[in-house]
Amino acid sequence: MTAPARAPRTSLREDLLRAAEQEIDEHGIGDVSLRAIARRVGVSHQAPGHHFGDRSGLFTALAANGFRTLRRRMLAARRRVPADATPAERVAAHGIGYMAFAKQHPALFAVMFRPELLDSGDPDLAEARASAFGLLLDEIVAARATGWGRHHSETALALTCWSTVHGAVALWREGTLDTFFPGVGSSQAVARMVTETLNSGLAAEAVVPPPARAAGGGAAQSPRR
Repeated sequence: MTAPARAPRTSLREDLLRAAEQEIDEHGIGDVSLRAIARRVGVSHQAPGHHFGDRSGLFTALAANGFRTLRRRMLAARRRVPADATPAERVAAHGIGYMAFAKQHPALFAVMFRPELLDSGDPDLAEARASAFGLLLDEIVAARATGWGRHHSETALALTCWSTVHGAVALWREGTLDTFFPGVGSSQAVARMVTETLNSGLAAEAVVPPPARAAGGGAAQSPRR
């Protein structure tokens, strides 16, 4: 009789990253140690150092993993948008995916935007960041081509969209939303509210002439010229 096939085991590196995420969730970033992570996985205290070098290497790997996961969440939210959705609705879907990621992976989110903890020159982190940001920027470029936000540069649009949703996430994570906006709803409802409010104004630009410029003023340049 043939023995049942075993489910493939994750790599030790993946186990260590998952354990680090759990440590941050339970104890916060400040108390995370390579030894504690090794104990959680049940391996030698030298194992995390072998894979990541030090705490900076560990946090950098976590952040890269976070940006890749963020990209997947934004893509999943985008796929749920109907085929006949407006460009504004498609851009807004990425904001909803961003909020869902922050809720599902608070430890990763906490590490991703802490540059003092990370190796900024790490190529894996740079690639993961660019891939996640590129997803948003590509959607903005496509929407802008239809008239959405046409009076603003792609840089300004990307920064505004990202800042709006990230700010809402920060308020939600700190518990401030319930203090100032009791009954505002779930994190997904908040994400939908802020993205739709922002996008309604940008969508109106498709039919409204641009504002008059001051003498000598110049338009901000797009990042993709």
